[in-house]
Amino acid sequence: MVNSSKFLSKRNNTLSNRYETEISEIFSEEYVFEIQLLIESSLAQANAKNGFIEVSLANEIKQYCQKQYVKYDRVKELEQEVNHDIMALVLAISEQCSTAGGAVHFGATSNDIKDTVLGLQLKKSREILIKSLKILIKTLINKTEQYSDIICISRTHGQHALPTTYGFKFANFLNEFLLCYDQLVNASVNYGKISGAIGTYASFNTNKVEEFVLSKLGLQPVAITTQVIPRSIFIPFLSALVSITGVAERFAKEIRNLQRTEIGELFEEFGGKQVGSSTMPQKRNPHKSERICGLARIIRSLFQVGAENIALEHERDLTNSAPERIEFSTMITLTHFILLELINIISSLSLDSNNIEKNLRITKGRHNTEKLMLKLTSFIGRQEAHKLLSQLSNKDDFKHAIITNEIIRKYIPSIDKEIDDILDPEQYIGLSKKKTKEIILLANSRLN
Repeated sequence: MVNSSKFLSKRNNTLSNRYETEISEIFSEEYVFEIQLLIESSLAQANAKNGFIEVSLANEIKQYCQKQYVKYDRVKELEQEVNHDIMALVLAISEQCSTAGGAVHFGATSNDIKDTVLGLQLKKSREILIKSLKILIKTLINKTEQYSDIICISRTHGQHALPTTYGFKFANFLNEFLLCYDQLVNASVNYGKISGAIGTYASFNTNKVEEFVLSKLGLQPVAITTQVIPRSIFIPFLSALVSITGVAERFAKEIRNLQRTEIGELFEEFGGKQVGSSTMPQKRNPHKSERICGLARIIRSLFQVGAENIALEHERDLTNSAPERIEFSTMITLTHFILLELINIISSLSLDSNNIEKNLRITKGRHNTEKLMLKLTSFIGRQEAHKLLSQLSNKDDFKHAIITNEIIRKYIPSIDKEIDDILDPEQYIGLSKKKTKEIILLANSRLN
């Protein structure tokens, strides 16, 4: 089960500890601080390699760009004075250097550091999300196989529709998560920039510094930037998070609805000491699925924030900065939490076969009226057959209404003998089992 308590160290306090996972560490201020030092060190080495500063100065900067020398608390003190986070970092590094202080941050702008930090955060986050999504897909494959032959009633608009199988129901979710997987894999995020104040490389007059730094960090440059990487570049990734959590919410809604007292087919695990209500002892609430549905709303709302961040003024303004301190960390962490939560839910799902069978038979064959309509079509046409069966389906004794109807008896004289087969839900599931097997094979091949 997901245990978030072990992750409760100092954090970027934009998210409740309740929903933190291992991915939260990537967005902690301490982690960001360490990456900033790494980038400043790499920048100094690149500047020396390209002749902008002496090698001895670069080596000194590299030596002191370590958290045992540059203290996080000191950076925060300086930030209170200068009211600029990156300049505070630069000053804190410079304080530790005996001769190289004046060479720290040479040629760079603040967002060279910030956007490169973001690139490393997104790259690592995406790797963790892909890994967790693959586990979810594998878990769902197993459940789909387990339920592949269980026949049940489907529902459209909340009403009974046609017979299907639980395998087919789950295969649809499986396919949607495969689409999400492709979307996430194809959403490139490993970008950085060391292109100077407005992206023209004026301070370097070469892109060799950027090439060195980004290559060292495992990132790639954008073809062209202003002072910042264009925010439109992040939309495919953020969209993938919306898709993943949207499908997760759809699955969670299905569980919630099928766990309703009057349906009672599918259930979240309920521990022996678990409590559903503080005052109603009988309650067995699908609270984990409800939690997923609630958190998905936050992710969708923050996607709009990400879209709003695209339209910055001129070569850049600061209106994206504050929202992004919340947007990326929250969307990514909540997506990861939802993936872990859903893995737990799916792994421990249980079915009530008696209720599944009861619900399948509750309309006494009305779910198969389409089958009889198609059989009558060659005699009286589809529209007339549809009209006739629509009327008969409202009769109290549906089966009796069919076998005594003069029109049906005229064109299907053996209706007395055929009626049970016509209304048998097990004989009208189409390609449910075949399609389920196809999706399982597709999922296995995709993951391999």
